[in-house]
Amino acid sequence: MRILFITNTPPLPTQGGAMTFFRHFVERDDFEIAVITDDKSIKQHNVDYPYKIINPGQLGARIRNSRLHKLEQSYRRIVGVRKLHSSILKFAQEFEPDAIFTVGGSWTWMAIIAAKAARKLQLPLIGSFNDWWDYCATYHSSTAYLIEKRFRSFYKKCDLAICTSEGMHRELGPHKNTVILYPSGAKLTERTNFTPAISKFIIGFGGNLGDWYGPMLERLINATPDIEYNIFGFNPSWSSSFDKKMKTKGFYKGSVNFEQLKQEMHKCDALILLMGFGDSCAMVEKTSFKTKFLDYLTFQRPIILWGPDYCSAAIAATEFDSAEICTDNNAESIATTIYNLRDAPARQTQLVCNGQTMYNERFNPDNLHQLLVKSISNTVKTNKVKND
Repeated sequence: MRILFITNTPPLPTQGGAMTFFRHFVERDDFEIAVITDDKSIKQHNVDYPYKIINPGQLGARIRNSRLHKLEQSYRRIVGVRKLHSSILKFAQEFEPDAIFTVGGSWTWMAIIAAKAARKLQLPLIGSFNDWWDYCATYHSSTAYLIEKRFRSFYKKCDLAICTSEGMHRELGPHKNTVILYPSGAKLTERTNFTPAISKFIIGFGGNLGDWYGPMLERLINATPDIEYNIFGFNPSWSSSFDKKMKTKGFYKGSVNFEQLKQEMHKCDALILLMGFGDSCAMVEKTSFKTKFLDYLTFQRPIILWGPDYCSAAIAATEFDSAEICTDNNAESIATTIYNLRDAPARQTQLVCNGQTMYNERFNPDNLHQLLVKSISNTVKTNKVKND
Protein backbone atom coordinates (compact mmCIF):
# COMPACT_ATOMS: atom_id res chain seq x y z
CA MET A 1 0.00 0.00 0.00
CA ARG A 2 1.13 3.52 -0.77
CA ILE A 3 0.59 5.93 2.11
CA LEU A 4 1.11 9.68 1.89
CA PHE A 5 1.97 11.28 5.22
CA ILE A 6 0.83 14.90 5.55
CA THR A 7 1.91 15.66 9.07
CA ASN A 8 4.07 17.62 11.48
CA THR A 9 5.42 14.26 12.76
CA PRO A 10 7.09 12.39 9.88
CA PRO A 11 8.46 8.87 10.41
CA LEU A 12 11.97 9.43 11.78
CA PRO A 13 14.33 7.35 13.96
CA THR A 14 14.17 9.85 16.81
CA GLN A 15 11.64 9.47 19.63
CA GLY A 16 7.95 9.35 20.49
CA GLY A 17 5.42 9.27 17.66
CA ALA A 18 8.06 9.82 14.98
CA MET A 19 9.87 6.68 16.12
CA THR A 20 6.77 4.49 16.28
CA PHE A 21 5.78 5.62 12.76
CA PHE A 22 9.31 4.84 11.59
CA ARG A 23 9.05 1.33 13.02
CA HIS A 24 5.73 0.69 11.27
CA PHE A 25 6.19 2.43 7.94
CA VAL A 26 9.93 2.42 7.23
CA GLU A 27 11.57 -0.51 9.01
CA ARG A 28 8.93 -2.92 7.71
CA ASP A 29 7.98 -3.46 4.07
CA ASP A 30 4.15 -3.48 4.12
CA PHE A 31 3.95 0.16 3.06
CA GLU A 32 5.52 2.52 0.56
CA ILE A 33 5.42 6.09 1.82
CA ALA A 34 6.01 9.70 0.86
CA VAL A 35 5.86 12.68 3.23
CA ILE A 36 4.65 16.28 3.17
CA THR A 37 5.66 18.05 6.38
CA ASP A 38 6.49 21.36 8.00
CA ASP A 39 9.16 19.69 10.15
CA LYS A 40 12.45 20.90 8.70
CA SER A 41 14.45 18.50 10.87
CA ILE A 42 13.65 15.80 8.33
CA LYS A 43 16.58 17.20 6.31
CA GLN A 44 18.97 16.06 9.05
CA HIS A 45 18.05 12.41 8.47
CA ASN A 46 19.06 10.27 5.54
CA VAL A 47 15.55 9.02 4.80
CA ASP A 48 14.95 6.87 1.74
CA TYR A 49 11.41 8.05 1.03
CA PRO A 50 10.44 11.14 -1.02
CA TYR A 51 9.38 14.18 0.97
CA LYS A 52 8.33 17.78 0.53
CA ILE A 53 8.72 20.53 3.15
CA ILE A 54 6.11 23.27 3.34
CA ASN A 55 6.39 26.45 5.37
CA PRO A 56 3.93 28.87 7.00
CA GLY A 57 4.69 31.58 4.48
CA GLN A 58 6.11 35.07 4.88
CA LEU A 59 3.35 36.28 7.19
CA GLY A 60 3.91 33.46 9.68
CA ALA A 61 7.64 34.08 9.70
CA ARG A 62 7.17 37.83 10.09
CA ILE A 63 4.99 37.69 13.19
CA ARG A 64 6.68 34.73 14.89
CA ASN A 65 8.24 36.95 17.56
CA SER A 66 5.38 39.41 17.85
CA ARG A 67 2.38 39.61 20.18
CA LEU A 68 0.22 38.32 17.33
CA HIS A 69 2.01 34.98 17.19
CA LYS A 70 -0.42 33.12 19.47
CA LEU A 71 -3.41 34.43 17.55
CA GLU A 72 -1.79 33.38 14.28
CA GLN A 73 -1.17 29.90 15.68
CA SER A 74 -4.78 29.68 16.83
CA TYR A 75 -5.92 30.62 13.34
CA ARG A 76 -3.83 27.82 11.87
CA ARG A 77 -5.36 25.32 14.30
CA ILE A 78 -8.91 26.43 13.51
CA VAL A 79 -8.81 27.32 9.81
CA GLY A 80 -5.51 25.83 8.64
CA VAL A 81 -5.42 26.99 5.04
CA ARG A 82 -8.19 28.36 2.86
CA LYS A 83 -6.90 26.62 -0.25
CA LEU A 84 -4.39 23.87 -0.90
CA HIS A 85 -1.22 24.99 -2.65
CA SER A 86 -0.89 23.47 -6.10
CA SER A 87 2.52 22.00 -5.22
CA ILE A 88 0.91 19.88 -2.49
CA LEU A 89 -1.61 18.41 -4.89
CA LYS A 90 1.05 17.87 -7.55
CA PHE A 91 3.30 15.98 -5.11
CA ALA A 92 0.37 13.87 -3.93
CA GLN A 93 -0.91 13.06 -7.42
CA GLU A 94 2.53 12.03 -8.63
CA PHE A 95 2.91 9.63 -5.70
CA GLU A 96 -0.56 8.10 -6.32
CA PRO A 97 -1.29 7.09 -2.71
CA ASP A 98 -3.97 4.67 -1.53
CA ALA A 99 -4.59 6.74 1.61
CA ILE A 100 -3.49 9.89 3.43
CA PHE A 101 -2.11 9.56 6.96
CA THR A 102 -1.82 12.40 9.44
CA VAL A 103 -1.37 13.02 13.15
CA GLY A 104 -4.57 14.35 14.69
CA GLY A 105 -3.15 14.81 18.17
CA SER A 106 -1.36 16.85 19.10
CA TRP A 107 -3.32 19.13 16.80
CA THR A 108 -1.71 21.29 14.11
CA TRP A 109 -2.60 22.84 10.79
CA MET A 110 -1.00 19.91 8.97
CA ALA A 111 -3.97 17.73 9.91
CA ILE A 112 -6.31 20.27 8.28
CA ILE A 113 -4.18 20.24 5.13
CA ALA A 114 -4.29 16.43 5.14
CA ALA A 115 -8.09 16.44 5.40
CA LYS A 116 -8.42 18.88 2.50
CA ALA A 117 -6.06 16.82 0.34
CA ALA A 118 -7.89 13.57 1.13
CA ARG A 119 -11.23 15.14 0.21
CA LYS A 120 -9.83 16.65 -2.99
CA LEU A 121 -8.27 13.37 -4.11
CA GLN A 122 -11.13 11.19 -2.81
CA LEU A 123 -8.79 9.18 -0.62
CA PRO A 124 -9.40 7.75 2.85
CA LEU A 125 -8.11 9.92 5.68
CA ILE A 126 -6.28 8.12 8.49
CA GLY A 127 -5.75 10.09 11.68
CA SER A 128 -3.40 8.97 14.46
CA PHE A 129 -4.21 10.44 17.87
CA ASN A 130 -1.01 10.13 19.88
CA ASP A 131 -1.42 13.11 22.21
CA TRP A 132 -4.16 15.41 23.37
CA TRP A 133 -4.80 18.43 21.14
CA ASP A 134 -2.96 21.00 23.27
CA TYR A 135 0.24 19.09 24.06
CA CYS A 136 3.21 21.37 23.30
CA ALA A 137 0.82 23.68 21.41
CA THR A 138 1.08 27.44 21.02
CA TYR A 139 -2.30 29.18 20.88
CA HIS A 140 -4.28 32.07 22.36
CA SER A 141 -6.15 30.97 25.49
CA SER A 142 -9.37 32.65 24.33
CA THR A 143 -9.53 30.27 21.35
CA ALA A 144 -9.01 27.01 23.27
CA TYR A 145 -12.67 25.99 23.04
CA LEU A 146 -12.76 26.51 19.27
CA ILE A 147 -9.55 24.56 18.72
CA GLU A 148 -10.73 21.62 20.81
CA LYS A 149 -14.04 21.64 18.95
CA ARG A 150 -12.12 21.52 15.64
CA PHE A 151 -9.97 18.69 16.97
CA ARG A 152 -12.94 16.59 18.05
CA SER A 153 -14.75 17.25 14.78
CA PHE A 154 -11.67 16.11 12.84
CA TYR A 155 -11.65 12.83 14.80
CA LYS A 156 -15.22 12.11 13.74
CA LYS A 157 -14.44 12.81 10.07
CA CYS A 158 -11.46 10.46 9.80
CA ASP A 159 -12.12 7.31 7.78
CA LEU A 160 -9.89 5.51 10.26
CA ALA A 161 -9.06 6.92 13.69
CA ILE A 162 -6.10 5.35 15.49
CA CYS A 163 -6.17 5.94 19.25
CA THR A 164 -2.93 5.40 21.11
CA SER A 165 -4.65 4.19 24.31
CA GLU A 166 -7.99 3.33 25.86
CA GLY A 167 -7.84 6.71 27.57
CA MET A 168 -7.62 8.52 24.23
CA HIS A 169 -10.55 6.54 22.83
CA ARG A 170 -12.59 7.19 25.96
CA GLU A 171 -12.01 10.94 25.79
CA LEU A 172 -12.70 11.23 22.05
CA GLY A 173 -15.77 9.00 22.14
CA PRO A 174 -17.45 6.66 19.64
CA HIS A 175 -16.30 6.54 16.03
CA LYS A 176 -17.47 4.70 12.90
CA ASN A 177 -14.05 3.08 12.35
CA THR A 178 -11.52 3.24 15.14
CA VAL A 179 -8.77 1.04 16.52
CA ILE A 180 -6.80 1.24 19.77
CA LEU A 181 -3.19 0.81 18.72
CA TYR A 182 -0.47 1.23 21.32
CA PRO A 183 2.84 2.72 20.19
CA SER A 184 5.29 0.25 18.73
CA GLY A 185 8.19 -0.17 21.09
CA ALA A 186 11.49 -1.81 20.24
CA LYS A 187 11.49 -5.46 19.30
CA LEU A 188 12.87 -7.88 21.86
CA THR A 189 15.56 -9.72 19.91
CA GLU A 190 17.29 -11.59 22.73
CA ARG A 191 16.58 -12.59 26.29
CA THR A 192 19.04 -11.63 29.00
CA ASN A 193 19.36 -13.01 32.49
CA PHE A 194 18.71 -10.20 34.93
CA THR A 195 20.89 -10.14 38.03
CA PRO A 196 19.84 -7.77 40.84
CA ALA A 197 22.39 -5.21 42.02
CA ILE A 198 24.56 -6.20 44.96
CA SER A 199 26.32 -2.96 45.89
CA LYS A 200 25.59 0.37 44.16
CA PHE A 201 22.23 1.02 42.52
CA ILE A 202 22.12 2.85 39.18
CA ILE A 203 18.86 4.19 37.73
CA GLY A 204 18.53 4.98 34.03
CA PHE A 205 16.27 7.34 32.09
CA GLY A 206 16.00 7.97 28.37
CA GLY A 207 13.64 10.39 26.67
CA ASN A 208 12.05 13.82 26.79
CA LEU A 209 13.46 16.00 29.58
CA GLY A 210 11.27 19.00 28.74
CA ASP A 211 7.87 20.07 30.07
CA TRP A 212 7.25 18.79 33.63
CA TYR A 213 9.67 15.86 33.34
CA GLY A 214 12.85 17.87 34.00
CA PRO A 215 11.60 19.35 37.31
CA MET A 216 10.34 15.91 38.37
CA LEU A 217 13.79 14.41 37.84
CA GLU A 218 15.33 17.31 39.72
CA ARG A 219 13.16 16.66 42.77
CA LEU A 220 13.73 12.92 42.52
CA ILE A 221 17.51 13.07 42.27
CA ASN A 222 17.80 15.65 45.03
CA ALA A 223 15.76 13.32 47.27
CA THR A 224 18.04 10.31 46.63
CA PRO A 225 21.62 11.58 47.13
CA ASP A 226 23.15 8.10 47.42
CA ILE A 227 21.69 6.76 44.16
CA GLU A 228 23.56 7.01 40.86
CA TYR A 229 21.79 8.02 37.64
CA ASN A 230 22.40 7.70 33.91
CA ILE A 231 20.14 10.30 32.28
CA PHE A 232 19.86 10.48 28.49
CA GLY A 233 17.58 12.88 26.68
CA PHE A 234 16.99 16.27 25.16
CA ASN A 235 15.67 19.70 26.04
CA PRO A 236 16.13 19.49 29.85
CA SER A 237 13.76 21.84 31.70
CA TRP A 238 15.33 21.57 35.15
CA SER A 239 16.96 24.57 36.85
CA SER A 240 20.33 25.96 35.83
CA SER A 241 21.83 25.15 39.23
CA PHE A 242 20.69 21.55 38.93
CA ASP A 243 22.03 21.36 35.39
CA LYS A 244 25.46 22.24 36.73
CA LYS A 245 25.12 19.58 39.43
CA MET A 246 24.11 16.93 36.89
CA LYS A 247 27.10 17.64 34.69
CA THR A 248 29.49 17.76 37.63
CA LYS A 249 28.33 14.36 38.86
CA GLY A 250 28.30 12.98 35.33
CA PHE A 251 24.64 11.95 35.59
CA TYR A 252 23.43 13.79 32.49
CA LYS A 253 24.89 12.34 29.32
CA GLY A 254 22.93 14.14 26.58
CA SER A 255 21.17 12.57 23.62
CA VAL A 256 22.21 9.32 21.96
CA ASN A 257 20.69 7.14 19.25
CA PHE A 258 18.52 4.20 20.22
CA GLU A 259 21.21 1.52 19.89
CA GLN A 260 23.51 3.48 22.18
CA LEU A 261 20.68 4.05 24.62
CA LYS A 262 19.96 0.34 24.72
CA GLN A 263 23.57 -0.43 25.59
CA GLU A 264 23.62 2.23 28.31
CA MET A 265 20.35 1.06 29.86
CA HIS A 266 21.77 -2.45 30.18
CA LYS A 267 24.37 -0.96 32.52
CA CYS A 268 21.61 0.23 34.87
CA ASP A 269 19.91 -1.66 37.71
CA ALA A 270 16.48 -0.06 37.24
CA LEU A 271 14.74 2.40 34.91
CA ILE A 272 12.59 5.38 35.87
CA LEU A 273 9.38 6.27 34.01
CA LEU A 274 7.81 9.66 34.74
CA MET A 275 4.18 10.74 34.28
CA GLY A 276 3.21 14.27 35.28
CA PHE A 277 1.01 15.25 38.20
CA GLY A 278 -1.41 18.18 38.29
CA ASP A 279 -4.33 19.55 36.32
CA SER A 280 -2.16 21.15 33.64
CA CYS A 281 -0.96 17.78 32.34
CA ALA A 282 -3.71 15.42 33.52
CA MET A 283 -5.41 15.06 30.13
CA VAL A 284 -2.10 14.44 28.37
CA GLU A 285 -1.13 11.68 30.79
CA LYS A 286 -4.59 10.09 30.65
CA THR A 287 -4.67 9.89 26.87
CA SER A 288 -1.08 9.37 25.69
CA PHE A 289 0.97 6.21 26.08
CA LYS A 290 4.71 6.49 26.45
CA THR A 291 6.75 4.64 23.80
CA LYS A 292 9.52 4.82 26.39
CA PHE A 293 7.62 2.37 28.62
CA LEU A 294 7.50 -0.22 25.84
CA ASP A 295 11.17 0.31 24.99
CA TYR A 296 12.01 -0.14 28.67
CA LEU A 297 10.36 -3.59 28.62
CA THR A 298 12.90 -4.75 26.04
CA PHE A 299 15.81 -3.52 28.16
CA GLN A 300 14.79 -6.17 30.73
CA ARG A 301 15.38 -4.12 33.84
CA PRO A 302 12.95 -3.42 36.71
CA ILE A 303 10.87 -0.31 36.01
CA ILE A 304 9.98 2.33 38.57
CA LEU A 305 6.95 4.44 37.62
CA TRP A 306 6.30 7.79 39.27
CA GLY A 307 2.96 9.26 38.27
CA PRO A 308 -0.74 9.58 39.17
CA ASP A 309 -2.93 6.47 39.31
CA TYR A 310 -5.10 7.70 36.42
CA CYS A 311 -2.28 7.91 33.84
CA SER A 312 -2.30 5.32 31.08
CA ALA A 313 1.07 3.84 32.00
CA ALA A 314 0.11 3.33 35.66
CA ILE A 315 -3.13 1.59 34.68
CA ALA A 316 -1.31 -0.84 32.35
CA ALA A 317 1.53 -1.42 34.82
CA THR A 318 -0.94 -2.15 37.63
CA GLU A 319 -2.74 -4.72 35.50
CA PHE A 320 0.46 -6.66 34.85
CA ASP A 321 2.35 -5.67 38.01
CA SER A 322 5.15 -4.72 35.63
CA ALA A 323 6.52 -1.66 37.48
CA GLU A 324 7.07 -0.49 41.02
CA ILE A 325 4.58 2.37 41.18
CA CYS A 326 4.57 5.52 43.29
CA THR A 327 1.39 7.59 42.83
CA ASP A 328 2.30 10.22 45.44
CA ASN A 329 3.70 13.49 44.05
CA ASN A 330 5.89 13.91 47.13
CA ALA A 331 9.59 13.38 46.34
CA GLU A 332 10.06 11.65 49.68
CA SER A 333 7.56 8.99 48.61
CA ILE A 334 9.31 8.15 45.35
CA ALA A 335 12.62 8.09 47.23
CA THR A 336 11.17 5.50 49.63
CA THR A 337 9.91 3.45 46.69
CA ILE A 338 13.38 3.45 45.15
CA TYR A 339 15.16 2.49 48.37
CA ASN A 340 12.69 -0.31 49.10
CA LEU A 341 13.16 -1.74 45.61
CA ARG A 342 16.93 -1.45 45.86
CA ASP A 343 16.83 -3.64 48.97
CA ALA A 344 14.45 -6.23 47.48
CA PRO A 345 16.28 -8.32 44.84
CA ALA A 346 13.45 -10.85 44.57
CA ARG A 347 11.01 -8.05 43.76
CA GLN A 348 13.38 -6.69 41.09
CA THR A 349 13.46 -10.09 39.40
CA GLN A 350 9.69 -10.43 39.63
CA LEU A 351 9.17 -7.06 37.93
CA VAL A 352 11.40 -8.03 35.02
CA CYS A 353 9.50 -11.30 34.62
CA ASN A 354 6.12 -9.54 34.77
CA GLY A 355 7.36 -7.00 32.23
CA GLN A 356 8.10 -9.81 29.79
CA THR A 357 4.55 -11.10 30.25
CA MET A 358 3.22 -7.62 29.53
CA TYR A 359 5.35 -7.39 26.38
CA ASN A 360 4.25 -10.81 25.10
CA GLU A 361 0.54 -10.51 25.84
CA ARG A 362 -0.18 -6.93 24.80
CA PHE A 363 2.78 -4.98 23.42
CA ASN A 364 4.54 -7.32 21.02
CA PRO A 365 5.46 -5.05 18.05
CA ASP A 366 4.67 -7.79 15.51
CA ASN A 367 1.10 -8.09 16.75
CA LEU A 368 0.64 -4.32 16.89
CA HIS A 369 1.95 -3.97 13.34
CA GLN A 370 -0.40 -6.61 11.97
CA LEU A 371 -3.33 -4.81 13.58
CA LEU A 372 -2.25 -1.58 11.86
CA VAL A 373 -1.83 -3.27 8.47
CA LYS A 374 -5.24 -4.93 8.74
CA SER A 375 -6.96 -1.70 9.82
CA ILE A 376 -5.47 0.40 7.02
CA SER A 377 -6.02 -2.32 4.40
CA ASN A 378 -9.70 -2.65 5.29
CA THR A 379 -10.15 1.13 5.21
CA VAL A 380 -8.53 1.40 1.78
CA LYS A 381 -10.68 -1.44 0.40
CA THR A 382 -13.86 0.14 1.78
CA ASN A 383 -12.97 3.46 0.15
CA LYS A 384 -12.33 1.85 -3.24
CA VAL A 385 -15.69 0.07 -3.14
CA LYS A 386 -17.41 3.35 -2.24
CA ASN A 387 -15.75 5.21 -5.14
CA ASP A 388 -16.29 2.49 -7.79
